[in-house]
Amino acid sequence: MFHNITLSLRKRGAALVGSHEKFQLESRIFHTISIFVGFILVFETAFNLYIGLLASALLSVAVLLIQIYLFYISRFKNKVNTAVLFSVIEINIITGIGYFYNAGLSGATLLLFAASLYIILSVSKKKHWKAFTLLNVLVVFLVTGYEYLHPESIRQHYATRGEFFADNVASYLVTISLIYIGTAAIRKNYIKQKHLADEKTLALELLNAEKVKLFSIIAHDLRTPLASVQQYFDVMTHVEMDAEERAEMEKSLMHTIGNTQELLTNLLKWAKNQMDGGTARLQAVKLSTYLDETTELFEAIALKKDITLTQIADESIIIKADPDMLQLVIRNLLNNAVKFTPNCGKIELKAVISDANCIISITDNGIGIPLGKQGEIFSLNVTSTTGTHNEKGTGLGLVLCKDYTELQGGRIWFTSVVGQGSTFYISLPLVQLSLFTA
Repeated sequence: MFHNITLSLRKRGAALVGSHEKFQLESRIFHTISIFVGFILVFETAFNLYIGLLASALLSVAVLLIQIYLFYISRFKNKVNTAVLFSVIEINIITGIGYFYNAGLSGATLLLFAASLYIILSVSKKKHWKAFTLLNVLVVFLVTGYEYLHPESIRQHYATRGEFFADNVASYLVTISLIYIGTAAIRKNYIKQKHLADEKTLALELLNAEKVKLFSIIAHDLRTPLASVQQYFDVMTHVEMDAEERAEMEKSLMHTIGNTQELLTNLLKWAKNQMDGGTARLQAVKLSTYLDETTELFEAIALKKDITLTQIADESIIIKADPDMLQLVIRNLLNNAVKFTPNCGKIELKAVISDANCIISITDNGIGIPLGKQGEIFSLNVTSTTGTHNEKGTGLGLVLCKDYTELQGGRIWFTSVVGQGSTFYISLPLVQLSLFTA
């Protein structure tokens, strides 16, 4: 139970401080210190009342209220620079006034001046350090100089020697507490900031590596078909061909152009997704409508290899998806199934309900995926494989399938046995029929 309470307090404290994504390092340190300073000021107020320093107690209350407001405008209005500036003014003015009501040089106010400067430097930008330090030193010189010239200006003295020791010791404890809390906040937030920076650097390196791989694929797969087209026209120009030879070459060229079109379609989809910031336009989608359209598109392609293409899907199934992304995923998976299924093979497209999700499966009895390639099948690291009729691939289609499925709040996986075929599964969330018809 104690552990749960501690964990709950930490979560609430983290929420008050603010997230690393929304607030800068200085802001989070300011919020952390403001929270702890609030507790310390409550203690200071009670202690000053206990030892009879009423004016100091009232000043502590004033600082507490002002600091609560400054925390509010920084944490909830995101105006940390304004909050820091007013904190500097407030701390120097009120600490300067408190100097005369807390026994002057005999008291412990100079310790608070030093602690406040440390806190100010912890939460302010480096370019302001000299100005804030000079202001702190100037105020200290002014109040101590004024006391030297006008000793009668000290309004309140300690009633007993015990109060003198108690106030100085308490002020010392407050000072080291502020230093400890400030240092801990700086170190903790710095470590988190460094960890986030390392994660972003790693993510950027991986993204760059993926892009290099992607452009290598594009450069290779575009150069090959363009060379084939050029070769075709060279032959047409310099070599006499009969009708059968011409028909065979045109057939080969059509295959090349078709593969190139597939590559460009996937590439443009990928580029658009990157420019859009990787967002999906989710809506209620009647699944059978899109499966019918995509299946009809591939029936003619499957017929050329005498492949039987069947579809099983309940017309009542409605899922939450992006229609364009959904079609691209199904199209790529069906294209792969046709590509790697031999003549007279079978492909089944099926959709079933499983709890709150719809499971779409595409099963073929083709050549299957080698075990060595299965671990990287959804990455750009996998090398493209030639189909049963020497159809060429790009390695980009399944990367898009994975990205688009996850963007829609789903997941994709597969099972495969070499020589027996593969089944790719897509899980997407269901939508109630009433939502679709409303």
